[in-house]
Amino acid sequence: MGDPPMVTSNNLSLHQPPASQQIYKSTISPEFHGFAVEQYFSSRFPYQSRETWLAQILNGDIMVNGNKARPGAILREGDRIITHAGVRQEPPADRRLNVVYQDRHIRVFNKPAPIPVHPSGRYFQNSMTEVLKKAIPEEIPRPVQRLDATTTGLIVFARTRQAASFLMKEFQNHRIQKEYLVVVKGKPEKDKFTLTAPIGVVAGAQRGVGKGIRNAKPAVTQVERLTSTHTHSVLKVTPLSGRTNQIRVHLSSQGLPILNDDVYGEGDSGSFEYGLHAWKLRFQCFDRYLELKVPPPPHFQSYLGDRHMERL
Repeated sequence: MGDPPMVTSNNLSLHQPPASQQIYKSTISPEFHGFAVEQYFSSRFPYQSRETWLAQILNGDIMVNGNKARPGAILREGDRIITHAGVRQEPPADRRLNVVYQDRHIRVFNKPAPIPVHPSGRYFQNSMTEVLKKAIPEEIPRPVQRLDATTTGLIVFARTRQAASFLMKEFQNHRIQKEYLVVVKGKPEKDKFTLTAPIGVVAGAQRGVGKGIRNAKPAVTQVERLTSTHTHSVLKVTPLSGRTNQIRVHLSSQGLPILNDDVYGEGDSGSFEYGLHAWKLRFQCFDRYLELKVPPPPHFQSYLGDRHMERL
């Protein structure tokens, strides 16, 4: 099909670019309409304190619609933000681009970890969209779903604006079926159950369930236990809604934190063996119906065992 060669590797190799001046561009989404500029940054990007963001605003490092931001300025949906974040050293990332399917409309990758989809937090060059810009400069990277930096597995990129629009509507209307394999600490009381607690904002950008959450939205997650060891279990999880961090929040609320989740669990900062894997996707792209599946990373085997790994 004349596609550019893809970047692949058989061995895990984490890339850390040299420290560089980082400039972020973003657009205000509806959920942050009406926020003061310092409230927006401390909520969406809690890796820095509110005071640190205020200092950057006062220093003239943040622009809103081409003008220097002022503390207390109210943001509106669609406002364009440019942030001069200074010289930074990014965390290492796995930059492999492993293609599992492609046609003239889409490319589907088996995403490694750790790497975010978009520049975010401390990551910039080490993000899938930035890697793709260099690997395939004639295409605009158009991811049509979100996966966290530490989530592995299937992720779809549209190759055209028309495909992106079609697939975004499919996701928004919940016509795309997703299944995840998840390693959690502990063992659920039941082998099959459904979690329905609404998910909202707890503090900063962190999500949660229960009393005190803000902007709560309905969320439904179906769970099936596949197997357990003395300390951990492997679950098959189907999210029926698309809330931010939905699987991580729902399972953590049940005392089943995901392996090495450093936000909603007990992460090991020295480990790159994460417990959330986007295993299956079923969806339609124009007139073609696709069913895709990728096996989990090798470290899942110690929790699944040979018999379950072979069945996957």
